[in-house]
This record gives sequence, C-alpha cells and structure tokens, in this order.
Amino acid sequence: MTKASIERASIPQATITRRGLLGTGMAAATMLCAPAILHAKSYATKPVRLFVGTAAAGTNDLVGRLIAAHLEPLLGQPVVVENRPGGATTLAVGLVSQAEPDGHTLLVSSAAAIATHVASVTKPPSLLADLGHIGMACDGAFIYAVHKDVPARTTREFIDLLKAQPGKVNYGATGTGGGIHLSGALFQQQTGTEMVVVQYANAGMRLNDLLANQTQLGIAGAAVLAQQIAAGTLRPLFVAGTERQALFPDLPTSLEEGITGLEGISNWFGLHGPKGLPESVVAELNGMLAQVMAEPKVLEGLAASGLFVATGTPQDLVARMESDAVLMAEIAAKAGIRIE
Repeated sequence: MTKASIERASIPQATITRRGLLGTGMAAATMLCAPAILHAKSYATKPVRLFVGTAAAGTNDLVGRLIAAHLEPLLGQPVVVENRPGGATTLAVGLVSQAEPDGHTLLVSSAAAIATHVASVTKPPSLLADLGHIGMACDGAFIYAVHKDVPARTTREFIDLLKAQPGKVNYGATGTGGGIHLSGALFQQQTGTEMVVVQYANAGMRLNDLLANQTQLGIAGAAVLAQQIAAGTLRPLFVAGTERQALFPDLPTSLEEGITGLEGISNWFGLHGPKGLPESVVAELNGMLAQVMAEPKVLEGLAASGLFVATGTPQDLVARMESDAVLMAEIAAKAGIRIE
C-alpha cells in the first residue's frame, strides 16, 4: 500500500474563523473563568505557563484553555496558555522538557505526540521519556466524515468508492505520523483501500480544504467537525470507537460497521511537566486536575466536543502512552510512515 504526503497551502475560499471552527458552545466554555474556590495555599508562587503543542484552534487548544481557566483559582496564580505548534506537538514537548521542574511550566498533550515520536527516524523530544507525568484529563473518539458532494452516504458505500477509485480520495492530517494520519492509515489497512494523505500546519487549514472539497474525508474530534456536520456541509460516517457519542446518537461506531482496531487510536489529552517534578507537586496537580475535570462548566465543554472525563493516576497515563506507542509503531511500520 502506498502513501503520499503532500504539503499544501491553505485554500483562500471557505475561510474558517476561530468562532466558526470551534462552534459557539465549546468556544464559550473555554472562555469561562472558574468561580472563586476556597483552597489551601498551593505550591505556585508565580504565573504558570501552560504549553499547548498546536495552534489556537482544534481540540488540543480547547482542552488546554478549559483546564487553564479552571486550574487558575485552585493554584492562586495566573495560568497562561502558550501555543507552540511545530513537529506535530513535539516542539512544545521539547520546550517543557528544558524548563525548571518546579510546577510553573506545564503541558497539555495529546496522543499525537506519541504517534509522531514512534514514526520519527531521528527521534524528537519524547513525551513519554523526557517529561514528568501528572495525569490524563479526558478522552474521545475520532469522527470520520465526508464532504457532502462525495457520492457515499454510508461507510459501506464509501469503502466501495475507495476500492473503485484507489488513490483518488484525499484525507487531511496535521503532522506526518500523527494520530489522524495513523488512524487513516489503519482504516486503509483494515478495509483494503487506498487514499492520499494531505498534511497541514493546523486544524483550521485542514478544515478549510475539507469544506472546499479539496480533501474528501475528514478525521477529527467532534469539536472540529460538529458545526459543519450540523450545517450539512459534512456527512458523518462513523465514530472510531466502541460507543456511540451523545452528540451523534444515530451515528454507528467503527465496530458496528465491521472495522476493528480504530478504537485503539483515540483523541486523549493529558497533563505533564518537566522531568523531576517533586512528588508533592505531582500529587497536588493530579488532585487539582481531578477537581477541574469535575467542574460543571468543564463537563459541559467536554460534552460539546464529544469528549469524556478520563482522569486517573500518573501511572495510568504512563501505561496508556506505553500501549499507544506499541500500537502506533506497528501501524506506522506496516504503512511505511517515516519522519526523516
């Protein structure tokens, strides 16, 4: 099976604004400040920098800003979100790995950082090996949706179309070897089909081309696709997971459609800091993260994005990253995906 990776500039028509991309529900949720909460004095003695490895759009940014707004009153210090896109989130990993391990520099990560690292020949900074781990925040499944002009209304029809026209359908990804890229590669492996992957610098550019029918298949979290699905511009095919989503109760899962394995690549997000964080700081932040993720406004924002709370111990997060690394390495090797 061949794969192509095409670097593209954004298409000028169908420009997406931040409001249009995020949708009013989730955008509003991310801007809400948490209510004042009485708490003991935290470790923080100055503003906390919270790095996000993507541009100011897409689900990673939304989760980061949602956490920052509600973590701030618990810490008693400003939490400043810093978007540092690059290297499919590995640039931000590298920056945080070099910071002082005192809890004043944090990172909201995604599975993309694991995927990129395992596909890289010259290894970039490793989310798993080079950082300290605080806990997972939330998880969610990717949605597969096609442009409304694609002559396929069901998953079966789409697979038949791909088999009839191998290499003629494009799908967009943000970062070679990232989670979306690998999910699309696994879909092809499991269905015996062939598509062309088109790489973009950020989620906004990727969505612009999908809406312009420059790419025909979109793979993303619900936060990115929900508004366009509701408008009828995109037609959802399935949820790449084990359970249907409340946002799309009539949308079948990939397992219901007879496609196995896709549920293993999900849209999870975790909280990290530099390696060597004091155990007391890790414990404090882990507890605060659990509080944040239980806030009603956070739950509302997650639901609007097709995400669910998935908090646990630092060890739980490490175990998830380790299992993802094994699975993603197998997919990348079989698909011939390599980042030189």
